[in-house]
Amino acid sequence: MLSHGLLLSLQAMKRMIGFLTVGVFLLLTGCSGDGYTPALRAIDSVINEKPDSALCMLDSLSTEVAAWSKSQRMRYSLLTLKAQNKADVTFTSDSVAKVLVDFFDSRGTTNERMQAYYLLGRAYSDMGEAPRAISSYQGAIDAADTTTADFDFYTLSCVYSQMATVFYRQLLLTNEIEARKKASYYAFRANKPMWGIYNIDMIAGTYILMNKKDSAEIILKSVLEQYRKYGFTQQALRSSRTLIHLYTDSPQRLTEAKVLMDQFEAESELFDEQHELPPTQQKYYEYKGKYYEGINKLDSAEFYYRKIYRPQMSYTSQDPMYRGLLSVFSKRHQADSIAKYARLYCMANDSSIALKDQNIVAQMTASYNYNRLQKEAHDTEVKAYRIMIGLIITGLLLCILSITGILLWKSSRRKIERLKAEFADATDKYEDNIRELRLLERTHKAVISSIQHELEEVQDKSSNFREKYTKAQQTISQINQDYESEKSRLLSENDVLRKRINELQQEEIISKHLITSASFTDKVIVKRIREVSNKPLASITEGEWNELVLAFSNCYPTLYRDLSVYCNTPQNIRVCILTALGIGGDEQANMLKTTKQRISNIKSTLNKTLFNEASSRTLRRNLVAQYNVYGFERDGLPE
Repeated sequence: MLSHGLLLSLQAMKRMIGFLTVGVFLLLTGCSGDGYTPALRAIDSVINEKPDSALCMLDSLSTEVAAWSKSQRMRYSLLTLKAQNKADVTFTSDSVAKVLVDFFDSRGTTNERMQAYYLLGRAYSDMGEAPRAISSYQGAIDAADTTTADFDFYTLSCVYSQMATVFYRQLLLTNEIEARKKASYYAFRANKPMWGIYNIDMIAGTYILMNKKDSAEIILKSVLEQYRKYGFTQQALRSSRTLIHLYTDSPQRLTEAKVLMDQFEAESELFDEQHELPPTQQKYYEYKGKYYEGINKLDSAEFYYRKIYRPQMSYTSQDPMYRGLLSVFSKRHQADSIAKYARLYCMANDSSIALKDQNIVAQMTASYNYNRLQKEAHDTEVKAYRIMIGLIITGLLLCILSITGILLWKSSRRKIERLKAEFADATDKYEDNIRELRLLERTHKAVISSIQHELEEVQDKSSNFREKYTKAQQTISQINQDYESEKSRLLSENDVLRKRINELQQEEIISKHLITSASFTDKVIVKRIREVSNKPLASITEGEWNELVLAFSNCYPTLYRDLSVYCNTPQNIRVCILTALGIGGDEQANMLKTTKQRISNIKSTLNKTLFNEASSRTLRRNLVAQYNVYGFERDGLPE
């Protein structure tokens, strides 16, 4: 029989190839541990809503960090930067964020890679390096995988929102609008409707800069409706100021502006006890001044224009104040005041400052475009390199598998040829022994007949008959003993030969099965049967049963022949095949539309008929042992 060592070698080679494949996959994709302690997980759960508390908790862990693993220290630093960003801490260095990007780019999860790139972008934004900020934000977007179950849509929304802010500062307004739309979309995906509406609100302001006021008005009305729908009343009141700004620019819509102003002043929580707005919100007074100027109440208009002023205002912030005062004094025809505020208004709108800002914007835009193209080229190169490495490794694996398969096939073929030759020799010797035995029988009969004939003649002619008769009987007895001895020897030798012939037949079947059994388990119908066995509600058609039985009979003809002779019912044959496949009794009952007890009875009958054992439990083991159903055993299925 085929040596057990050869089977073990084949199984070991199979395991080695599996280990090699897993190793290559890990080499390509990298491994990433969890790296979060229970304390870090608790901090991460509150960091978005309570960043100040998260910073205090992180600070309390600072003495323990030195003893942590590198993976834990990196996640501690990531959460620290995340909390500082949420707490509006201004970043003055990019060193920590760059270390985090380098670490998580190869070892982190999708969310961690995206968060690291986002924080690097925030650092560059605070440091005034807009092109690098855009590049980092784009890195965060490239790291995002929105198909994962635990993906952080809120952070992705923040990435697009901060990117839009940078675009706005660069006056790349079309880019800003696209970024705002995506920020709004992902905010709603993250169940953060207020931030989703806020980003749409910001688009309206951009349309005003682009002089698309009709579009801005439509968006603002929709925004106010959405804010109120979700119960964000204060946000709706603040957003209404932009609509007031649009209405005060048109003399025909001053009434609508007055309605919104009254509502804002009556319900907004921005006003203090003296009903004054904080310095950062005093642009509202420009709209109110324009309203009073529109209804020709110039004293009230001048009063509100002057309320815009606050110490250390930039020229850009002073522009609406001086423009409004200039308009008021022009309508009063006060020449000295007109001259004064005309000069101040011109200073606020100095052409050299505007030209300088234009040059800076052009430089930043060009830098952004260059960096984006450079990053795309680099990403393309890295992707091509990884594909090339993957193809090389795949090719090597295919070569190894092909060579191994060819060697196994050739070895099996040689084994089969050797067994066939040995089988032929043993068969010839067995037939020679049979012929010799038959010749011995004929000779024995002839000798006995001759002696008996001689005795008959001697009885008539010889006087000393009894003496000769006794000698003849002794001769016959000796001939019979020699005959029986030779006959026993030949029969014993034939028994040995018959066993060897059976062994050779079994070894040939085993060798053939080593080539063909895998093809049976790889057949589509076998995979279909195994798939159905795991689905209680699924069913198998009669055509599929016939296809399974045909495939089984082709791969295991000896077993199928015995089943056809001794257990020739479709139900018995199907139970035998399913048992050989390692499918349990419950699954067989579901697939054959019968009871588990009925399946157990059939298996007992099969085991009794084929192997003279009454138990149903040992049927599959006997199938493997007696019929060499090695294809199933090599699949690693339990008996």
